[in-house]
Order: sequence, then structure tokens, then C-alpha cells
Amino acid sequence: MCYDGLIEKVEHCPKVMAEVYYGIAGNPVSHSISPLLVSIVAQHLEQNSKSKYNLEIKSLNLIEADSIQDALAWGYAKTIPNPVNWDYTGAPFGKFRNRALIQKALEITGKVVEEDEHLTIEATSIKPASFPLSSKVKLPTKAFGEEIWLNLTTPLKHQLTSQAVMDFNESSSIESVNVLRWDGHGWWSSNVDGCGLVRCAEFFGLDVISGAILAIVGGGGAARSTAYAWTKSGGKLKVIPGRRTLNDGPWTESIIESQSYDMIINFDSEEIPENIDNNAIIISPRYDLMEGTVKQRIECLRAGTYDGRWMLVAQHLECWRQLWAPHCIDELPSMGLLMTKLIHAENVLASYA
Repeated sequence: MCYDGLIEKVEHCPKVMAEVYYGIAGNPVSHSISPLLVSIVAQHLEQNSKSKYNLEIKSLNLIEADSIQDALAWGYAKTIPNPVNWDYTGAPFGKFRNRALIQKALEITGKVVEEDEHLTIEATSIKPASFPLSSKVKLPTKAFGEEIWLNLTTPLKHQLTSQAVMDFNESSSIESVNVLRWDGHGWWSSNVDGCGLVRCAEFFGLDVISGAILAIVGGGGAARSTAYAWTKSGGKLKVIPGRRTLNDGPWTESIIESQSYDMIINFDSEEIPENIDNNAIIISPRYDLMEGTVKQRIECLRAGTYDGRWMLVAQHLECWRQLWAPHCIDELPSMGLLMTKLIHAENVLASYA
């Protein structure tokens, strides 16, 4: 992956014990599997880092919040007055049952060391886009003693505009912040919705930097992030009218009129517009609870419309690469491996639900 010299690349991760408090904030959040992904990636680093990257996830949190102030308040207090019931267990998140079941899932994911063959995409000669796309600051090249990692979802992505937050990827200016890091000295922010979709497109064989065309429906925070990352990476946009309009922005000059396109995504609803390009890849930004065996779940991931888990996994890896642990880029799991581990973990949780 290319990261434009944002940090100096080091051979090994520093041997620092980082105590991490993780949360995802928004409303609703009861459906989120991001806390599970954080645990799986942390486990992978612990098992595979050559320098034994010392990272301890002290707590996982679902933060039901309608304002960014409430989300940041959790970051300082690290407590939730009213725990949210998690859809995957039906129990209050953070309580004993959830902690025990996540540990059960990790016992399985720790044994998964290869990606499922059905989740492996054949290698191509596509050159990946370089992320982060814009930065005026250099990130720390190490982890600190106590850190707060925070993901934001609806309706919080457009609410953070403070100049006290060190921002890259223009997340504040395009009103689409969905990942934060407190390193003990200050807050850092980015947006990875769009970066994740670009990584998905590359994974599926699309050459974004050479001008691949994305048809997009919607104009909310995720749509703005996607439009920004896609066009900054070299891609073109076809805008399809929807419930929300994609306003003018850094992507405007890359909007084209075209009857054909390479990928389509609808941020407004689960419906796919009529008369779409039959050759286009269809990807959904949403995901629901899955049923069935591991094999059946994996088959669903590759059937027809690509499930939103693809975007989530790609976005999550970009959180680690860009903001949370950029000094360990080369030791993170691949998309295919992280997806394989996630499906195994979800299957374990379902067996206890």
C-alpha cells in the first residue's frame, strides 16, 4: 500500500504497551460489528507482529449518542450510563455475557490463519490508490500508554468541525468525520468511508486511479466521503438523483454523464435503481444479521449485491492504517483474511444467541 510518506516507515513496531479504549458512537449502534473487528485485528497483531506489538483493548463500547459532544464525553469519562443491548447477543454490551461471548469468538478467530478461498481475489496489476489523500500534519510513529479510538456513524459524521482536532483527508471540510484517535496529547480525525470503498473496488478488480466510474445515489456523510476519496484517487462519478442531493465539492469537476459505469452504490436506500448497467458491480453500504453455516454465510458475501461487510472490513483496516496504528501497516491482516475471521466470529456468536 502507498501512504505518501505520512510517517517514516520503520522496520518493526515499537515495543510499547498501549491501553486502548474503543467505542463506536451514533444512533443506532446496536447492530454494529465494529467492536468485534477491533478485537480481531488486535488479536492478529498480537499473534503475528514480529516485534510483539503490545496492544491491550481495555474496553469495547457501543455509545448511543445524537450529538458529537456526548460521544466525546464518553472519550473522557470512558463509561456508559446505559449500556446498549447488542443485536448479536441480545445482552447489554460491555457486561459479562458479551465479554465472555466475544472471547469465545476470539478463541476461534485465533485459529483462522488463512483466508477462505472464496474470499480471495486473484492478484491483478492494479496500482492501489495512495492514502491518506490530504494531510498537513504528521501522525505519531508510535502508540502511547493510553489511547481512545472512536468511530462515528449516523448522525454524528457531519457534526465535528473543531479546529482543536488535527484533521486529514479533509474530513471536517467535507463534513464527514468517522474515525478519531486521542493519543494522550490531542485528537486526530479522518474519514475512511470513501477510502474503504476504493479498496473494495480495487479488491474486486477495478482500476480506480485510471478513471473507473462510480455511480452514486445519495448525498449524506458517507456519500460525500466516497465522492471525495473516489475522485481524489483518479476515479469518475456518475450522480444518480436520490432522496438526498450530492452537493458541489472537491469532486464536482469529476462528475460525468455516462450510461455505463463500473460500480454502483445507493446510500439512500436498499433499492437499486432501474435500468442499471448490467456489467456494473453492485455494492451495498448496509449489512444485516446473517444466518447459516460459515460456508453459507461466505456464499452470501459473493452472491449478487456485495454485502456491506466488504465496505466495513475495508474501512476498518483503513482506520488502523491511517490513524490508529500507521506504524504497523505491513502487519495488518488482508481484507480476505479479516473477512474470513469475521464470518467465523459471527457464526460463533449466533450459536449462543
